[in-house]
Amino acid sequence: MATEREAGGKPRQPLPGLLLVVLALMVEGFDLQTANLAGPSIMTDFGITRAQLGPLLSASLFGILVGATLLAPLGDRFGRKRVVVIASAAYGLLSLTAAAAWSLEQLAILRFLIGIGLGVVMPNGLAMAGAMYEGHRHASATAFAGIGITLGGVVAGVTAAHVLPHYHWQGLFVVGGVLPLIIAAIVAVALQDVSPTSGAKATPRGTLAVILAPSIRLTTLVVWTMFVFIALCIHLLASWIPLLMKGSGLSAADAALVTSGFHAGGVLGGIVASLVLRRAGWRAVAVFAAGAALTMLTLALAPASGIAMILLIACAGFFVTGIQNGVNGTAIDLYPASSRAGGLGWALGVARIGAIMGPMVGSFAALAGLDNGQHFFLIPAAALLLVLLLAIVVERRIGGSRDRTA
Repeated sequence: MATEREAGGKPRQPLPGLLLVVLALMVEGFDLQTANLAGPSIMTDFGITRAQLGPLLSASLFGILVGATLLAPLGDRFGRKRVVVIASAAYGLLSLTAAAAWSLEQLAILRFLIGIGLGVVMPNGLAMAGAMYEGHRHASATAFAGIGITLGGVVAGVTAAHVLPHYHWQGLFVVGGVLPLIIAAIVAVALQDVSPTSGAKATPRGTLAVILAPSIRLTTLVVWTMFVFIALCIHLLASWIPLLMKGSGLSAADAALVTSGFHAGGVLGGIVASLVLRRAGWRAVAVFAAGAALTMLTLALAPASGIAMILLIACAGFFVTGIQNGVNGTAIDLYPASSRAGGLGWALGVARIGAIMGPMVGSFAALAGLDNGQHFFLIPAAALLLVLLLAIVVERRIGGSRDRTA
């Protein structure tokens, strides 16, 4: 029987295979950000306020919750490549349909359905990347693939800056529909499936039994809590930075470029996280959390403008995305190979609670008059300090387990 991976930590596929997974996740990250970047244009078109925009921004996040928890584990059972191709094509078609929506209700429903597809692609893509390598390289490969999600945010920001002034939010949704259809075709033809080839095939219910087994249940719950607060920070910042920048006097195009700076910093942070993860593990997550919290406090207590603001926002992206890529790589190694897509899917699905809360928290901040930079950034600062404490807890639990089994 074929082993799951080759010995010696060699990739199961050549590097182009890993890069193709990164590309698929980049497209997923692009579509994840389209509604955030199109927010100012949608507000103008439908005549709504910032507070009214929050539920629309959360619609796709509810979908991701459904897709990641209930459908993503199907990749462990039927093949991760197959599931990624089908889900990518589905959310691409739905994005094209959303571009023709003529009411806010239609747009919200379509963004929910798009979110289901995004929730399926994300954990299966990360699991495919990790399955190409063995040992410590497994976590690093998973974290490296996560860079694609952040890179998609950068591409979305740059694209939005050019598309929104001429084609408005509809044009951005069209781009977000065409790209996943292209990548689905490429993955279907060019990428070999790297799902586990040995052991029992996981089911959604079986996966939950594995990741909540008594020996690891507490660690899983702590990690899920970390995912929730990290997602809250990422989506709060990604959805409200464009609005904050526009409120400070920037055009929608310039606000999109500043937002792309957040994601560009995230790409660099993801690269650094993937490099240090194989040796530092959960300690790297703690360091990135500390850096992110410090950056948020700087933004809150020492308000900046111009280049200084852009650099601080890029720095925030560096640390916050570094945390996300770090927990993706370390959390997936907590579980057996046959349950990794499902295990990470549940973590990412539970994280949607925080992701859904992110734009909503922004809406409540706006209603309370706290939607200026000085006060706004205290919210993610508090959440990131909690993530720092939880990362230390997990490191001590995992380290203690290693010591007892040494």
